[in-house]
Amino acid sequence: MSHQHEGLQSLLDNDLYKLTMQYAVLQHYKDAQVVYQFTNREKELHLNAEAVEWLEQKIHEMANLQLTKDEAKYIQSLPFFDDSYVKYLSEFRYQPSKNVTIQFDKDTEDLQIQVRGAWHETILYEVPLLALISEAYFRYVDRDWNYDGQVDQASGKARALLEAGCAVSEFGTRRRRDFKTHDMVFGAIYNTYQQYKSDCEKAKQQPKGVVSGTSNVYLAMKYGVTPIGTVAHEFFMAVSALEGVQGANRKTLEKWTQTYHGALGIALTDTFTTDVFLRDFRGELAKTYAGVRQDSGDPMTFIPLMVNHYKSLGIDPSTKTIVFSDALTVEKAIHLLHSCEEYGIKASFGIGTYFTNDFHKASDPSVKSKPLNIVIKMHECKGQRVIKLSDDALKHSADMATVNKFKKELGI
Repeated sequence: MSHQHEGLQSLLDNDLYKLTMQYAVLQHYKDAQVVYQFTNREKELHLNAEAVEWLEQKIHEMANLQLTKDEAKYIQSLPFFDDSYVKYLSEFRYQPSKNVTIQFDKDTEDLQIQVRGAWHETILYEVPLLALISEAYFRYVDRDWNYDGQVDQASGKARALLEAGCAVSEFGTRRRRDFKTHDMVFGAIYNTYQQYKSDCEKAKQQPKGVVSGTSNVYLAMKYGVTPIGTVAHEFFMAVSALEGVQGANRKTLEKWTQTYHGALGIALTDTFTTDVFLRDFRGELAKTYAGVRQDSGDPMTFIPLMVNHYKSLGIDPSTKTIVFSDALTVEKAIHLLHSCEEYGIKASFGIGTYFTNDFHKASDPSVKSKPLNIVIKMHECKGQRVIKLSDDALKHSADMATVNKFKKELGI
């Protein structure tokens, strides 16, 4: 295996929403202190000692990453950041020895990772750490795979989505098999899109689908596409600690609007369940935001729920978009697109693991090579436990006592 493409490629080898949130945190909550915690949702897949050794080395090397001159120019070219942020990011350095603690039990192979420090400094760790953990696993634990067929597979998926009329972004940094896979796959998606547009032109047809871009800022820069991303659950979770649980959705969305003035206007609905979100998502907020993101629960009930919500506020649903980002496949995306068309609302799709970690065993191609199901979630903000009450109880990020306390405060 060649080593030049292992690990992280750049400070920008991260998802855009970490940068957009970092910029907002610098404006509103510069002093906030937080703790993040790693969770492996599938206990039977875990790292071995060799994988952890490699992982620790790669985390240590994060301290060497810094913005290049070209990367700084690129960040400056994005319409939503100002010079103060470009300067901040140019001076930014990861300090893993200060911020990251790793505990590994060689007997049980239980891995614990915590990130703690100022929110604006620690916010960038989550995605690169997850990408490194995934890579460590597939480098040292599950080695029964290879890159054969990845380009054709990604092209086939992209082509099917485009011909069905889907607007697609690639969201696969956090659970990618490794950077090499990510680059191959996004390169294939990009080339397929160029080919699709030229085929449409030859046939004198309007292209139906579109590749909107990628969440990975480094690859967006490399391929000259739009970096895609807005806000994640952690922003809502932290605001609930900093400003109070009641109305945390509204407060978060208002802070976001103060920073971005309507740009990056996709609201995440399920941090404290969608029902609670909809109580806050009215008036100016519902008008200002371009749409919402569905990340847990049943998307087929979510579509009519949102459409009716918009109608009840006198807003034409056809002017709004639902972004779907929960465990999508080609079939699922196309099915959701048709449903959105029936209900008269726009749809777009953020597809992650299905693009960047879809492999079969090399020894037996009929068997899937299972990706890790791992997350790093904010655990505390300002010394308070914060939680996510998603629309899928399996995605709740706390013990039952904490969940029930939050539910009570929210009147659920």
